[in-house]
Amino acid sequence: MTTLSSGLPGVAALLRGACDRRETVAVVTEEGPFHFRIGAVSVSVRCVDVEAMREFRRLYAAYAQDEPVAGAIKVDVIRTRDGRSMRRRYEVWGDGVRRFTLWNSESIAPHIEWAINWQIMLFLPRFYLIHAGAIEIDGEGVIMPAAPGSGKTTLTAGLLGRGARYLSDEFAMIDPETLRLHPYPKALCIKEGSFEVLGELGVRASERPIFRKGKKGSVVLVRPDELGGEPVSAGCPVRHIIFCKYAEGTTPSIAPVSRADGVLRLVQQSFTFLKFRTLGVDLLSNLVRGARCYELASGPIEETRELVLRTVRGG
Repeated sequence: MTTLSSGLPGVAALLRGACDRRETVAVVTEEGPFHFRIGAVSVSVRCVDVEAMREFRRLYAAYAQDEPVAGAIKVDVIRTRDGRSMRRRYEVWGDGVRRFTLWNSESIAPHIEWAINWQIMLFLPRFYLIHAGAIEIDGEGVIMPAAPGSGKTTLTAGLLGRGARYLSDEFAMIDPETLRLHPYPKALCIKEGSFEVLGELGVRASERPIFRKGKKGSVVLVRPDELGGEPVSAGCPVRHIIFCKYAEGTTPSIAPVSRADGVLRLVQQSFTFLKFRTLGVDLLSNLVRGARCYELASGPIEETRELVLRTVRGG
């Protein structure tokens, strides 16, 4: 009896160790967490849905890290059941706060990105954030502030196909001290209404996963390098601010905007103006002093992007 009794703790420890190892392998190889440094943004993602996690890793393979980065945004996707219907659902959490509840796995991948965006807006104090596409052309930063649905992502995608270098299709991330743009080269989120344009740029939506993203409807996620773009590895100065809006059937046109008007428009598209307050006004005023401001009416992608390129290059 003494021998058996003394041996039990050792057996229990071995069993616990085997379970721990099995759990660790499962988490690491299937659910994560997986770590990424996407330009200026560090992220750790854990997702219970293997396919969604696989797609996210494919999109950000170039930015994968072996170890977590201190201060990284943490996104967790867990599976739960509705308390009344017992229907399976997915919850997307950002840094310990539930951001989204989803009812199908087809919605997970874009909502992981949406959760990251939320955390960037709320908890990335280093940068002043403007809702804008951001690219570099001939060493000069171009930001394209716009309200949702104004075609900034489609225009950004089109310009990548003509040699522009990519920073982001969601944020102009501006260092408040240097006023330089910093990259957050996230996957471009292309809505169904622009699938045909995407095809013209050499990427067929029908050949890749199509996701559901709330009111945006069907979307595809596209790496910038698939469009011919090369993510910017360092910051660049903002030299052009182009306020864009798409309207179907519009002949593309562009017109100068005064710097005073430019500041007011930038305030309207700022995510972090209230966080910076008076400093935000000074920051935006200094930003427009070093840049040319325009208002762009977008139309067909080929004509619009050529107009933007001519304007930026002074042609």
